[in-house]
Amino acid sequence: MTESTERRRRRPILRGAALWTVLVAVALACGLAVTAPTSPSPPATEDVAAASPAPGASARFDPYHGHVRGRAGKRRAQNGYNWSGYVAGGQAFTTSSATWTVPNISCSSEGDSVAEWVGLDGWSNDTVEQIGIQETCETGAPTFDNWYEFYPEPPVYFHDRVRPGDVIHAVARHISGTTYELSLTDETQGWKREKKLDGWSAANSSAEVIVESNHRMFPKFSRIDFTKARLNGSAPGAFGSINLWASSMGRQQNEVSELSGPELDGFSVAFLSE
Repeated sequence: MTESTERRRRRPILRGAALWTVLVAVALACGLAVTAPTSPSPPATEDVAAASPAPGASARFDPYHGHVRGRAGKRRAQNGYNWSGYVAGGQAFTTSSATWTVPNISCSSEGDSVAEWVGLDGWSNDTVEQIGIQETCETGAPTFDNWYEFYPEPPVYFHDRVRPGDVIHAVARHISGTTYELSLTDETQGWKREKKLDGWSAANSSAEVIVESNHRMFPKFSRIDFTKARLNGSAPGAFGSINLWASSMGRQQNEVSELSGPELDGFSVAFLSE
């Protein structure tokens, strides 16, 4: 997903046949002779890695399959593009966990979605171990689903019953070596999902509690309140964590509060604009 996170979008790049057509038109206009290339140009590298829908997932979902490479720096708050929440790096992390309430969303564009998740990695490297809830606009109405992802593998959806207002608790854990475990509990509906994976290689270089859009355009969502946010068992502020706010087309899309509560382990993400 982010199930995960998309890098900055680039302007469309002309390449291949499209580029050759433009060059021919310019050359002919200038009275120059044109010779076709003997071999095609190599494809340009894309910002976002494509992922097929996970087994059992509907192709209507737009999974979080392109992840932001974090920008190093000491700023406490910065633009997370399509990530909002808190992230910490600069050391090894073994756990990330949080509790939150599933938001409702207002649908204005088909396919828009938002997801809340906890995870390890993805801020400064190209793997992510994450689990959470996704809200997606389908036929003008929101749908709700639970999922996990070991990026760059595609996301997997469970399709358990999820409703706005449900209380969710999620944990991402590096057990040891190449073994990881993800768990997700809906305390309102009474179900719990777990996924353990052996043979997975990752850096464990960051930990996150995040609200993410699938393509940097957030649908309008009700305020999301996180509590009991823990990175390596401690509140995010213990690691000099970075407060991330999302943007699109130069506009800030949501606002992330300061850490709050007796243990400074709570925060909220509020929608500002599409």
